[in-house]
Amino acid sequence: GPQPPEAAAAIDAYAARIGAPTFRFGRSFSVETTPGGMVYSAGGRVMLPRPVLPGAHQIDNAATAIAALERLKGFTITEMDLANGLINAEWPARMQRLKTGPLVDLLPDDWELWLDGGHNAAAGEAIAAHAAEHWTDRPLWLVTGMLNNKQAGRFLAAFKNLAAGARTVTIPGEPASYTADETAAIATGAGLPADPAEDVDSAIRAIAENTKTPARILICGSLYLAGRVLSENE
Repeated sequence: GPQPPEAAAAIDAYAARIGAPTFRFGRSFSVETTPGGMVYSAGGRVMLPRPVLPGAHQIDNAATAIAALERLKGFTITEMDLANGLINAEWPARMQRLKTGPLVDLLPDDWELWLDGGHNAAAGEAIAAHAAEHWTDRPLWLVTGMLNNKQAGRFLAAFKNLAAGARTVTIPGEPASYTADETAAIATGAGLPADPAEDVDSAIRAIAENTKTPARILICGSLYLAGRVLSENE
């Protein structure tokens, strides 16, 4: 997908060093959004439906996936195949709404529980952009845990004027996890009010007990945390 100039330069330099061809977003292929979907361009233009996965960033992701498919040899892929893939794609823990399960049962009626495994600054910005555009109907709360090798402050800063607050957790079984207290301090320093919780269940209960109107909870910050949540919510 799109890369910062310094990253693109590093990729080009390494590719040149090992003799690998590059097929770069914005140079070899591109995508534009239309009222009815998206147009993918790489020598020709292909009109396609908008990806079913939530978030404007998924349009760039879809274009990158199509570009990769075009480079594979031995496959015949039609425009209908591409369209079917875009409208039927499923990607666990990527802006995934949890509609049933023990964690959902902790919430009052009319609440929503969502899950995303994004864990870097770009992911935080993409999630926050989606929330700012589509999630204005009710308060947003975060339940978050992060690894200590991630830029937690930059990720959480994206939500400082968007979320009502956060409950932070230590990721179970992950020695490299920030503690709940550490993540709460980082979030607060980034402008997002936060309090630590013992675990995800406790975090959800605390938010529900202290919020008087139906709200939306997003569990986010780590794929490791997302994996545990999906397992616990079965």
